Amino acid sequence: MRRNVTLLTLAVFPLAAQNLFTPDFRIQPDNYTVLMASDAQLSPGLLRHPGDHRKLEVREWTSLAQSFTWRVTAPDSGDYAVNMLLNHHAGSPVTLEVSAGAQKPLSLLISHRPEPERFRWRRFPVPGTLRLEQGANTITLRASGVRRNGNFELSLWSLELVKPEVRDRLAQAALRARVNPADFQALRYGFMVHWTPQSWPSRGERKPYAEAVREFDVEAFADQIKQGGAGFLVLVTAHALQYLPAPIKALDHILPGRTTQRDLVADLAAALQKRGIRLFVYYHLGSIDDPDFLRASGFWETDTTRFFNNWVSIVTEIGERYGTRLAGWWFDDGMCNYYYRRHDWERLNRASKAGNPQRLTTFNRWLWPTATDFEDYDACEVCTDSAATGWLPVGGDGRYLDGPAKGLPAAATLITEGDWLHTRKDTPIGPPRWTTPQMKLYLRDFAARRIVPIFNLEIYQEGRVSPASIAVFAAAHGN
Repeated sequence: MRRNVTLLTLAVFPLAAQNLFTPDFRIQPDNYTVLMASDAQLSPGLLRHPGDHRKLEVREWTSLAQSFTWRVTAPDSGDYAVNMLLNHHAGSPVTLEVSAGAQKPLSLLISHRPEPERFRWRRFPVPGTLRLEQGANTITLRASGVRRNGNFELSLWSLELVKPEVRDRLAQAALRARVNPADFQALRYGFMVHWTPQSWPSRGERKPYAEAVREFDVEAFADQIKQGGAGFLVLVTAHALQYLPAPIKALDHILPGRTTQRDLVADLAAALQKRGIRLFVYYHLGSIDDPDFLRASGFWETDTTRFFNNWVSIVTEIGERYGTRLAGWWFDDGMCNYYYRRHDWERLNRASKAGNPQRLTTFNRWLWPTATDFEDYDACEVCTDSAATGWLPVGGDGRYLDGPAKGLPAAATLITEGDWLHTRKDTPIGPPRWTTPQMKLYLRDFAARRIVPIFNLEIYQEGRVSPASIAVFAAAHGN
């Protein structure tokens, strides 16, 4: 077969001397192809963010002399739409060019935005299409021009390549799959608790995980959640370590010894349901803190088939086990872990709704643009600005009018006390960050904008949260 070469250039840093997911740089004609900035060949001065199990942005793009280069392989010739995921930190407008071989580059003018840092990240569609030829192609991205005597400072997350017809088909499928957020918004606000093997009790030594699961008093805990006025609870299960407080066979098959005989999720769901409170589950796909699970699950494998088959098996079993008792998912590391692995977002979304087609799903983006259209709400980790720089107006429908999560219903996941987890031995949980009058105003503002805040509460291993924090919400939520 005829094999032509096209040039697509970006410069690359050497990979860190540790495990990192390595892509195959093959173009997917029937899906999005993600080219991470950190996987490119990087010219001098460009700074890759230090990695762990994640991939993050490349910073210090400040010169017309700098470039990114990716070498990719296409199964056949075709025309591809291009998105750039960027943050312009400061300086003058700058023109960026992406090229493949000798063809005329595609150009995009980028201006600095005055919004806060977390809201300046965008997915920018580049006008036109990029022609890739069958076989080897080299793709190059560079800045081609800036206002005279001007300067710029960019961070690059990725390039996305997708055939226009595939882009449109996936966008329509995602909208059809999206759950109406009205019931979620009616819950007003929720609590999140990171109750994991890393949680410490109020006093003394940590108990083994299975023992702590057996002794967890769900009725007393559910009473605290009810007193605090929350409409739902997000239970953090697998976090840094892949443990589940229930007899989930799919995880046992991958790595035995990480589940429990007691089904704490079912017991907690029942206790909450009696009090009119819904249950969500947080799930993390894997962390460098748990190398045994990463090896067993196929986390580092370039061919992600085995890894996502394992993910689908765990998520599907959980969904089918709890059915409508499980109202939603909070999947972490959506952009810095799921995003660049070759997989089918539509399949993952379908698995997340096993047993309950109205179950809500989010893939946490943190600071960056959304990872996929196949989600139902935006988790917005540590979004303390309830107005979201004006994109969530009073009287709106709770969907972002602009920004990195444009079009998605808004949530805001916030730290109430000192941290996400209670990880300090013989140390009481600290005071809440807000007084009762402050919380009253905060809840009113969220409700007026139809944002659903999720307040993370530190929790002791014995299953109690801070009475002082609960008291603030109890006094504020009815007003």
